[in-house]
Amino acid sequence: MDMASFLEEICEVLDERATSSRELAALEFEAEGRDISIRVRRELHGRDYPALGTILGRIGRTCLEQGIAVPHLSRIAFLPDEVRVELAGSAHQPGKIYRYPIEGMADARAPEPASLLLAAKDGSGGSRPTAAPLT
Repeated sequence: MDMASFLEEICEVLDERATSSRELAALEFEAEGRDISIRVRRELHGRDYPALGTILGRIGRTCLEQGIAVPHLSRIAFLPDEVRVELAGSAHQPGKIYRYPIEGMADARAPEPASLLLAAKDGSGGSRPTAAPLT
């Protein structure tokens, strides 16, 4: 299985369990990706923290481009300012670290909820549109 598909499956499982990126401190991988530990934060990341699908999708694309296989994945740390991906090394090469600034994912975040256009009666018996945020 390629890294993008692997991370997509992890995202689906975490979504089913209602776990968001705001709650995560780290995902730790052992046994070539067959053993995954989930570390959660005591306090949530801010509301503007990118969605888990956005983060894991970006990491998956990088791994596909770089030819990184699942067994090399060691840890994904969800830090306040960046997401850090740690890869295990081999006997011939040291491990690598990829950093994804949170700020760099801003354009890939889910949009804010759209406003709902409501019709409110004005004093003349007609109606005028007013905006109210969806909740």
